Amino acid sequence: MRRKYWPYIGVGVGLYLFVMWSAVRWEKNQHLPDGNIFEHRDHERRKKLAEEQKEEQRKKELEARSAAAAESRLNGGPAFIAVRYDANHVVFMVANDSESRFGRTSSVPQRIAAPANPVAHLAGLEELWETDAGSSRRLPEDVKDTVSGEPWSLSVSADSTVPVTIERAVTAPTGCSLALGFLAVVPENQQAAFAASSEEYFVVRRKPVPAAEAVPGPAVSPAQGLPTAAPTPANAAPPNPARIAPHAAELADWKVPPSFSKQITELLTQRMLEELTRIDASLRANMNSPDVNPDPWLAGNVRTRRKEWLHRDKKLAAGEGQLDYDVRAFRLSPDGVPRLFVRARWKLDGAAVFLMTAWFRAGDLPEAAANQGEARLALLSADSSWSMTLREGRPGDSLGDTLDFQTILNQFDDDHDGWAELLVHSTDGASARFTLELYTDLGLVPTKTSFRRELATPEACMEQR
Repeated sequence: MRRKYWPYIGVGVGLYLFVMWSAVRWEKNQHLPDGNIFEHRDHERRKKLAEEQKEEQRKKELEARSAAAAESRLNGGPAFIAVRYDANHVVFMVANDSESRFGRTSSVPQRIAAPANPVAHLAGLEELWETDAGSSRRLPEDVKDTVSGEPWSLSVSADSTVPVTIERAVTAPTGCSLALGFLAVVPENQQAAFAASSEEYFVVRRKPVPAAEAVPGPAVSPAQGLPTAAPTPANAAPPNPARIAPHAAELADWKVPPSFSKQITELLTQRMLEELTRIDASLRANMNSPDVNPDPWLAGNVRTRRKEWLHRDKKLAAGEGQLDYDVRAFRLSPDGVPRLFVRARWKLDGAAVFLMTAWFRAGDLPEAAANQGEARLALLSADSSWSMTLREGRPGDSLGDTLDFQTILNQFDDDHDGWAELLVHSTDGASARFTLELYTDLGLVPTKTSFRRELATPEACMEQR
């Protein structure tokens, strides 16, 4: 560059620096209520962050309050998982693991006649035996005074409840242990309807659940907040629960729109990577920690096993896993918008390496969808506990072979608040668990003691003795 241009360059640089210096001074001299413009920006950023944290805390508090209110109604008395025994009977266990299946007994129990066509095979309660006086003393306190002929209430579905009568106390093998429970009979005038029902898994209670108070106005998700009940005139007719919210039910005819398939895959993959990061951090933190495992080989090779899993997870994070999933749609909330239950599995070299269930909201609220012109999926909650079970080396051989590691067996709304209670079956390959869970958009909330059944064979039980 020629020397004669240097003065012009110097003038240009000087003007640029002068303008920048003037702009900075002007910004600093702006007198805003909370200081200069830089302080104002920082204040606005901190204010926005505080508001977001406050809103998140409010959502959690509202969700906890909503779940607690529902739990207080649903947990007001004893309730148990019941299964169909035959066309006219149900059986339910009230005490798991009461004693060893092969323990010594002073009496010879009598077996109850088995049904001609066994059903509800997941519960494995087809083999029932009479109880003796010693077994009856091990019943839980809240049902110890239950006697033959006592009426109970059986929830068959979200809109169907029938009375049942306690017939006798029974014992049933649940793997290597014995469980105590009751056999109940459906009244004669209800037997035809009960036999016609396709459901096999139910909830039985001593007394019906009190109905929730009606909430007029638009229903919203717990994650969005709870509406405030408007005052009800003194002479108003009692609310009809059927008008407050649609019945909880599976939407068997609902089909996944093509536009949802890509969204499901993307959202599942994103959540899997988040969960994988958390699980691998736990594996690394406990790399040298001893592992309590009944299998000596697994207990003695903790570090090697965890290293192998970290290697697999690296490949999974790189996108080498093959994803398959299934989708079931349910109506579970007052807004009536379908919630999608998705069971997902990722495989490497033909073996399952990551299992997860997830709940989606199938689209926006009607007014939001109309404005946006396209229904969108929202991932509400997810559970990847089976993936940690795989990495701990404790599951049965069948975990991950199919997508039935968790199943929704039935839906109820016994308190008529519009939010469903789900009867959920879960398995880790070594045992099966049945729980009654309150559905919320932030996850399932257990409401009652679960029924657990070991999947061990009698031969395996004898080896453990």
